Amino acid sequence: MSESKLVNTIARERVDNLASQNGEPSWLKELRVSSWEAYLQTPMPTGRDEDWRKTEIESLDLSNLNAIDLSTKKDEKAKLPEWFETALTFFDNHSGVVAEVGQASVPAKLPAELAAKGVIFCTLKEALRDHAELIRPYLSQIESDQKFVLMNKALFNGGTFLYVPPNVEIEGPFVSLTHFTSSNGSPNGVAIFPRLIAVLGSHSKASLVNILSSEPGKENKTTLRSLANVLVEVHVAPGAKCEYLEVQRFDSNVFAVTRTHNQVEQDASVKSLTVALGGSQLKGDIATVLNAKGAESDLQGIVLGDTDEHYSFNTIQKHNAPDTSSNINFRVALKGNAQSIYQGVIEVAKIAQKTAAFQSNKNLLLGNEARADSIPKLEILADDVKCSHGATVGPVDREQVFYLMSRGLSAPAAEELIVTGFFRQILEACTIGRAKDWVYDVLAEKIHGV
Repeated sequence: MSESKLVNTIARERVDNLASQNGEPSWLKELRVSSWEAYLQTPMPTGRDEDWRKTEIESLDLSNLNAIDLSTKKDEKAKLPEWFETALTFFDNHSGVVAEVGQASVPAKLPAELAAKGVIFCTLKEALRDHAELIRPYLSQIESDQKFVLMNKALFNGGTFLYVPPNVEIEGPFVSLTHFTSSNGSPNGVAIFPRLIAVLGSHSKASLVNILSSEPGKENKTTLRSLANVLVEVHVAPGAKCEYLEVQRFDSNVFAVTRTHNQVEQDASVKSLTVALGGSQLKGDIATVLNAKGAESDLQGIVLGDTDEHYSFNTIQKHNAPDTSSNINFRVALKGNAQSIYQGVIEVAKIAQKTAAFQSNKNLLLGNEARADSIPKLEILADDVKCSHGATVGPVDREQVFYLMSRGLSAPAAEELIVTGFFRQILEACTIGRAKDWVYDVLAEKIHGV
């Protein structure tokens, strides 16, 4: 892949034009340009890099991708995917929906009582137009030297903004959808750059569902991978509580790179669940920074891979203050010749005494050609801590499958029972609406090849 081709085709003109096309303020253009310049100075990762181990980055040809703008127009009648309409029935008590479907966005409908309390839930473009000074500090707060993060910060072209004022507690979840077609029949793939920013004020409480999905075009002649480059930033102020669910349902033509960054302050907590259910290559980083005493993080993950899908997840828990705690439980089930690699890092600073950190990664292999690798790491500089990690990789018990089939279940039904049992502990801990019931359904669909 030629870096010069990338400069000329996917980005250089866009960095200069995005701000003027969207009516963005000058300070945002400066942020975009500085991110782009840093991007140019940063080497493209390879499979030899530790964080990109076994990710087939060479399968992504950036030089021929067509970047598309999300939500360039509002459309009350924009057609939502049928499966998303079904999903919303599991969140019938939701507090608002933001949906970007290709280049159309469905106008968000925030209940009047929440708007009166100062709650904001809208597309990122609307936030930049109507709440620029509120969102400005958060657009520049997260620093990174990662190539794809810098690319997103320079080129983000859609996404969602959630703001919950201090002392406001909200029961129903906010739901965000980003959905696109990975091919329009042309030989080139497409690229999208959604960015989600959630800000919870002190002693507030809210939950957020973020769904990322794609589908191939009706005449999918594309031979190149499409790119979904996603950046999620969650800021949880002192005493606030955030529950976050992310579901990734990409089609087999998509190379997805996702980065989630959680900032958790004193006596605040973030509870998150990531569910990965598809994509050609999916590279996900989830970083949580516990900045002050009493900060808590509970991170759960579910991966169900099939055919030749490839998943790579890195979790980073940074304990930067004393009396903080984190828990990670990441579970992976693989069918066909799917592959997964999980790397988990717990970092404990020298001042972070009384840290409690636990990390677990379990992998279930359902196919003879499936493969999973687990690489847990501890980097501890404090001496008064409780930290541990564990990992397992093993095949499904064929005697269990045989027993269930002898009781009248088909092979897929037996497989479904075993896999959902494997994920049950994680799903039962999710308290967002009836999210666990919906995830059970989509897991069953994938197992049965729907």
